[in-house]
Formats: sequence, C-alpha cells, structure tokens
Amino acid sequence: MSKKSGNKLDPSFWLALFFAAVIAILVGTAARLDWDTRLFPWAIGIPALALAVRQLLTDWRGAGANAEQGEATRYAGVLDIPVDQSISPQEMFRHTVKTARWIFAFAFGIWFFGFLISIPLFVFFYLVYEAQARKPVGLIIAGLTFLFVWGMFDRLMHLAWPEAALFTLLR
Repeated sequence: MSKKSGNKLDPSFWLALFFAAVIAILVGTAARLDWDTRLFPWAIGIPALALAVRQLLTDWRGAGANAEQGEATRYAGVLDIPVDQSISPQEMFRHTVKTARWIFAFAFGIWFFGFLISIPLFVFFYLVYEAQARKPVGLIIAGLTFLFVWGMFDRLMHLAWPEAALFTLLR
C-alpha cells in the first residue's frame, strides 16, 4: 500500500488492476480459439499481462517502496503518475506532443500506406530523427524489420492485411 495515502490505494493501482483484468480476460478468451488464431493474441497478450501484473504489484506496494538513495525528488503528476521534478512542465509538454505526433504519424501511415510499408518506414524515421542513428544503420534495421514482418506475418502466418488507402485511391 502506498505510504502517502495511508491504507487507501492510489488511483494508479486501480488503473493497473483494470488493465490487468482486461488483458487477462482477452488472453483467456483467446484460449478458446484455434491455435493459428490465438497465436497473435497470446504473443501480445501474455507479455502484456506479465507487465500489467508487475505494474499492479508495484502500485500495490506503493511508489516509495522501490525508491533508491539519490533518486530525483518526485511529485504526483497527472492522474497521480509520478513525474521527475527536475524536468520543467514545458519540457514534459513538448515531449508529450512529440510522442503524440509520432503515434498519429504511425497511425496515418498504417491507414495510408498499409502495415507492411508503414512499420519499416516508421522504424527508419524514428531511428534517424529521434534516436539520431546514422541513415545506413536506420536503413539496415528498417530492412530487417520489413523482412521480419513480411516473413512472419505475410509468408508464414498468411495474415490478411487491410488494403491501404493509397492503393485504393490508385485504382
């Protein structure tokens, strides 16, 4: 239990409990499906469930349970998510907006170009512009990402990709 709220549990605990329950229900529901059909939900759901349970246990023990010596002073942020006080609110806002732009760009890319093209494109641009990787390294990793996604989901699992808007418009 959190030390800052006495015997009451923090809202972050209830949020983690909600996500752990939803993911557990989805993983359990996938168990009734055929092996080929449940492979993808389990490949995503089981690790997600492990992470959700870990977060649930961390929130149950409280935020101060794992604090180490010399750790930056923390204060409650939005929805009681601890935020490092050494980072200015303007900087946090800029990072939030930048992250939202990447997410929306990825979603737009999936809609416009399709999954098979968007995933390696996103990996390349993110590595080059956010991680400051050199372009040849970004191209190699994006190419390997394409080969993995294409080989695993297109060739091996025969996943039916939704048609991209670009290809629909070009018809």
